[in-house]
Amino acid sequence: MEQMELDARKKYTDLTEELRRTQESTVENFIIIGFILKQVEAERLYRFDNFKDIYEYGKEKFGQSRSTVSRCKNINTKYSVGGNSRELRPKYKGYYKSTLQEMLDLSESDMELITAKTTRAQVKELKDAKKEQQKFKKTEQENNLPLIQMAAENDSDSEAPRPEPTEPFKALLMSFWQENMDLYRKVAAGLITPEIIAEEISPSGSMTYRKGVNIIFFYDIDRGLKLRSYEKGKAEITPYTYQELIEKTRQLDFAQNQDGERRAPESTENIEPSEEEPAATSQLNQEEEEPAASYTPVPGQTSVSDLQGIMPESAAVPDQDNDTGNRDSDGAIDNVIDGEYRELNESTVQTDTKETEANADEECPYTDIEIKNALNFFDIEYSRMVGLQQDTTKRRNYKIALECIRRCYKSIAEQVDSAMYGTGA
Repeated sequence: MEQMELDARKKYTDLTEELRRTQESTVENFIIIGFILKQVEAERLYRFDNFKDIYEYGKEKFGQSRSTVSRCKNINTKYSVGGNSRELRPKYKGYYKSTLQEMLDLSESDMELITAKTTRAQVKELKDAKKEQQKFKKTEQENNLPLIQMAAENDSDSEAPRPEPTEPFKALLMSFWQENMDLYRKVAAGLITPEIIAEEISPSGSMTYRKGVNIIFFYDIDRGLKLRSYEKGKAEITPYTYQELIEKTRQLDFAQNQDGERRAPESTENIEPSEEEPAATSQLNQEEEEPAASYTPVPGQTSVSDLQGIMPESAAVPDQDNDTGNRDSDGAIDNVIDGEYRELNESTVQTDTKETEANADEECPYTDIEIKNALNFFDIEYSRMVGLQQDTTKRRNYKIALECIRRCYKSIAEQVDSAMYGTGA
């Protein structure tokens, strides 16, 4: 019995000395420190110096706080081989010590998002997303209470239909590209490869972007990216390649309002006429319904009879057989030249209006996204040539194409400018 006590004391002395030598703050040393503390605690070796527990031992011997002692033990349990050894698990070699500490309370699935290049700040972003998730989950549970559900059912008939929720990946991309419009324009115009976009977004091999409960982890070209989203009470992790990122990006339509509904282009169709400016069609209908009043020349106004002897006979005296349309209610042919111009102008306006309506009814053979991509492409290429001072025919052709598209599709061009620059064209 006495020998066992001597052996225990020697083990305590050796472990304490080893712990003193491994105080250097490295990942491997943290694994060893945690292992030693667990051994001293498991066999109650701290009693040889009359300490009441492992926390008093750590504080008096090494100046470690209670939280530091707990953290070291937990690091060993989570990251050592077998959960209780001196050796770091191979998959965590090269990780930052601060990152491993921040990862302690992550689930196994969330730990798959972390790599050796992930920083402590990025792990904190993930944990912030989880906090938002807990708030969202609490709100969902409160809304599912029976009384609240009954109230919601009673109000459902009076409420307007709500828009469908946006896909998490699409919503995050919309927000991300709005903050990185220069890069978006290159992607949307097809001027960038997956390798280049990976280098542009995540040059260090690790980058995160979060909005609310959803977060994207961007890695290098080989690892791609992963979306952690929360929907319907469950968190899911979905991997994507950078090629899929490009394809999803080119499907986006920035001409949307905050509810996710697409803004319709401005149109003059179906607009109610104002009281100050009655519609032309209502005037025409009124003239068709009411008989035309006889025209009485105002004093001093030139008439056909005033020009007799000056105008040719055929012009001065119209053919009475073919001029029934120009007679007034008394049968006189003394029509005013200004009146003839007025009738001609009305006829011309009616013809132009019909042509305009016919053109408006023509269906555009291109989608809005195709038109926006074309605008982005020609704008980028023209700007690049201007920057390189390339005064070539191709540069002028691109400028002409850009101006033509803007004239033909003015409302779409204004939407693109508003999305890119925050102002209309």
